[in-house]
Amino acid sequence: MSKREFSKVSPAVWRSGRFTGLECSIAQILYLYFLTCEHQNSAGCFRLPDGYACSDLGWEPATYTEARERLVRADLVTFDPATEEIYVDRWFRHNAPMNEKHSLGTRRIIEAIESDAVREKVENEFLAADEIRTAKVVPPHTPFHTAGLSNTRLVKGGR
Repeated sequence: MSKREFSKVSPAVWRSGRFTGLECSIAQILYLYFLTCEHQNSAGCFRLPDGYACSDLGWEPATYTEARERLVRADLVTFDPATEEIYVDRWFRHNAPMNEKHSLGTRRIIEAIESDAVREKVENEFLAADEIRTAKVVPPHTPFHTAGLSNTRLVKGGR
């Protein structure tokens, strides 16, 4: 059983050209499964043998592999058949690390990815997202800017 209690799924998925362009509801269901299944983790990448997925979904292997290939061709997931690892592409756009502890835990998961090609892709996307997070962190001795607050009606005494 997964330790994750939830995964973020952006409502924008329903406007995504990659997602709507699948023209196959089975592939769309599989994509939503990859986003939310109990195998998912904070790195968006996990090992998933075909038999596990088929059991979870109640699908025949041919249905599953064809839907997964559609997702790979649509650039929605990356899959390495040698390691059976799946990465939900662009995972960190909606599931970026929220703090240092989250970042460190995600790094540990990424380091354990067996596939060199998948790990490299995940690392690159993670580092870009984590760089944005760290750039947003206010240095400890940076003064708090209240210019926006001082220009409000309330502070100026207006009603």
